[in-house]
Amino acid sequence: MTAAVLVALMVLVGMISPLRAPSSSGPAKTDPALQQMAAEHPHTLLPVIVRVASPSPDRAERLVERLGGRVTHELPIIGGFSAQVPGSAIPSLAKSKDVATIWSDGRVHMASQQGPPGRGAPTDVQNTVNMRHALELSTGAGVTVALLDTGVSQAPDLGDRVLARIDFTPDHNGYDTYGHGTHMAGIIAGDGTASSGAWAGAAPDANLVSVKVAGADGSTDVSIVIAGMQWIVSHRAQYNIRVLNLSFGTDATQSYVIDPLDYAVERVWQSGILVVVAAGNRGPTVGTVNKPGDDPFVVTVGAADLHNNHNKNDDAVAAFSSVGPTQDGLAKPDLVAPGIRIVSDRAAGSTIDQLYPKARIGDSYFKGTGTSQAAAIVSGIAALMFEANPRLTPDVAKAALLGTTNRDLVGQPGAGDGLVDAYAAVRAAASGAFLARPANIRLRAGTGLGSLEASRGSNHVYADLNGDGVLELVAGEIDVLGNSWSGNSWSGNSWSGNSWSGYVYEAPRWAMVDWSGNSWSGTSWSGNSWSGNSWSGDSWSGNSWE
Repeated sequence: MTAAVLVALMVLVGMISPLRAPSSSGPAKTDPALQQMAAEHPHTLLPVIVRVASPSPDRAERLVERLGGRVTHELPIIGGFSAQVPGSAIPSLAKSKDVATIWSDGRVHMASQQGPPGRGAPTDVQNTVNMRHALELSTGAGVTVALLDTGVSQAPDLGDRVLARIDFTPDHNGYDTYGHGTHMAGIIAGDGTASSGAWAGAAPDANLVSVKVAGADGSTDVSIVIAGMQWIVSHRAQYNIRVLNLSFGTDATQSYVIDPLDYAVERVWQSGILVVVAAGNRGPTVGTVNKPGDDPFVVTVGAADLHNNHNKNDDAVAAFSSVGPTQDGLAKPDLVAPGIRIVSDRAAGSTIDQLYPKARIGDSYFKGTGTSQAAAIVSGIAALMFEANPRLTPDVAKAALLGTTNRDLVGQPGAGDGLVDAYAAVRAAASGAFLARPANIRLRAGTGLGSLEASRGSNHVYADLNGDGVLELVAGEIDVLGNSWSGNSWSGNSWSGNSWSGYVYEAPRWAMVDWSGNSWSGTSWSGNSWSGNSWSGDSWSGNSWE
């Protein structure tokens, strides 16, 4: 039994509780969303959770196999199991007297943005945001972007420019078993080697440091994300880290002034690193910007839908892109970048790669949609800016990004200051045009003294907190290792030195560096951070892979 499934179950039980009693009516056993999914995707393996009606689950499991599906996990906590079943088999499964209820597994849904293949690919993106002209000024050489995500797998487009793979998960290897981080890496710094330059990223000569905080199910806890950021601050000089790309976010509404996650991104910013955060995909409702994208210091990026690269009249903010104002009344996001069907590096064999084979482009690439992709484009552009002017500060870089946008979208909800313009931003950085007009003047800094639990919002994970082999819900003022959390103790002096390190992979050898005093358990953390209305949910700000 995996913890990811357990958390998905907790979400589903919370939504449906009390559990339905067994019914002889097939359709009544399934939720409407699953019925619709099954009808629309008869040949697709759909992830489901089955509660059995008979004393023994064996008969229902054998039926799943006869219908062309497979059982993935035993779930005795709810008297059933999880499985992958062809959509066409759902009605037959629902009619069985051995089945009480069938739910769609809350972690993955078949919701995706539709459009012609390749629309929004980096080649078109380069034209739209003036990337080609920007690359005549800078390629990002010598600048490192830290990617706090699900790890980065080896890819031809990245070569040897992933300087380090830091792993805070039980995987201990730094590689991407979910598929999100590798996709972001290619958008930021891919050089197009596997496509003769067709699918190059924004800063093809930039370096990367991958800080992995989530494994194959994509889940993580706020405390681990903060630990990853502390590592980045401690090692920024070693790797010349100038930009942090962060697609993680929660739906929490705690004021940024006291929130620990917001305080963490501010500390990264104050260390001299520009922090680029995805706004989230919970739009277009007002007040849906994810935390820490709600923080006024960072650059918060929404997604633009360009529809037709040759006709700017139909450009718009993507329907899913989150919209402010924040709970503190702040206007967010700050700007937008292309976020529809962006082609980038594929993490072969990863969770997303297996779930969405139609999103593959050849053997090396993959299509993805969301504010994650939009944020990665801006992070790559920022790398170009820091090469053009190494003396740039985060405040000046932010001012240059926002002060040089294409303002055609300004006025649309969620557009901020408009569509990023790579060439104008890099040219402004090189000339020092905004040195006298930096951003973030007179902003109130956060304290980090608020609640860690309130920072999580609805995103929780399970972990073996006391080492007894049993998974417990990580909630309250404790971190994912079971340690007590105090705003006073962590926010003051824990952002210097090398005390936060994690499992470090640097070829050609392994080096395990103790970062907490407690050891990880291989099955000790997981959760529902990727469960939402699409493949990724809210926490990683990705919207679709098809």
